[in-house]
Amino acid sequence: MSSTKLVTVFGATGNQGGAVARSLLKNKNFSVRGITRNPGSNAAKALASLGAEMVKADGFNKDEMKAAFEGNWGAFVNTQSEDPSVTQPDGPNEFDLGKSIIDAAAEAGVKNLVHSSGADTETLTKGEVSCRMMMNKHKTFEHAKSRPEFTNVIAVDCGWYLEVFLSEEYAGVLGGFPLFPDEEGYLTMSIPRWGNDPERIGLTAVAQDYGDIVHGVLLDPAKYNGKLVQANSDIKSSEEIAATFEKVTGKKARVKYLQSAEEMQTYGQMVLEDVREMFRFLQRAEGRYYNGEETEGETAKALKAAAAKAMAGSEGSALMSLGDFFQKHFGGK
Repeated sequence: MSSTKLVTVFGATGNQGGAVARSLLKNKNFSVRGITRNPGSNAAKALASLGAEMVKADGFNKDEMKAAFEGNWGAFVNTQSEDPSVTQPDGPNEFDLGKSIIDAAAEAGVKNLVHSSGADTETLTKGEVSCRMMMNKHKTFEHAKSRPEFTNVIAVDCGWYLEVFLSEEYAGVLGGFPLFPDEEGYLTMSIPRWGNDPERIGLTAVAQDYGDIVHGVLLDPAKYNGKLVQANSDIKSSEEIAATFEKVTGKKARVKYLQSAEEMQTYGQMVLEDVREMFRFLQRAEGRYYNGEETEGETAKALKAAAAKAMAGSEGSALMSLGDFFQKHFGGK
């Protein structure tokens, strides 16, 4: 019998799941099974080449999911809020998918579950804001905690993806920053206020740090049982984000705050409507993005270091700073 701990990753070909799989594969004490609907995709093949066992399964197919979770010590679950399977008007939603996956994992005997969750925006705003994306993830996490089969259930939540700054789509919504100068030659970030004063925005370098933070949690899951872990690579204000970009690149950057979240343009896109609702929530919850908790970075720092040690120094132990991210992707341009 293998002495390694088998961890199955649902969403293994996505940003978060892929980062988790790649990190765990660098630790000889873990083996990884990745769930995908398309084992023939380039992303699935890339993980297989690193040593992951890739299996085909649909989150709504309980038999397939139970088979995928069979013999697992642990599981990481992240569902895609914009996937067509959970966004049809008369169809199942993301919570339905999450519940199906969680139930299959519990019934298959998985003992340690890490879930990429979200805030209870309804409770925290006394019913004023119900952010679809965040609420469905929160309800899934609460359901997981209610299943007695699990020994440990932990939420590891991303902050603002640093990778968003590489997206032309998001740059268009954010006023052009950091890709498209405005008519005055500035890279302008047009964004609502985060809601806390001083402003503290949790930022996550998903590819660089998120997987290692989850890895760190799985090294000692009992310590974090029932808790929410903030996967913050760095913490900055909007003004500091613009100033850091200008310092690294030499390009003029600035922030122009919107008066309210309602001013955000969504162009009828569900993902952008979710972002607008997120800002509405934040402004009513004093910027406490992590389910009402104050934003902090020490936990992520310790988990990153623990994962680096477990990987025998194959990766650096420091989280990626905002400046390092901008230097990597925009420096010298």
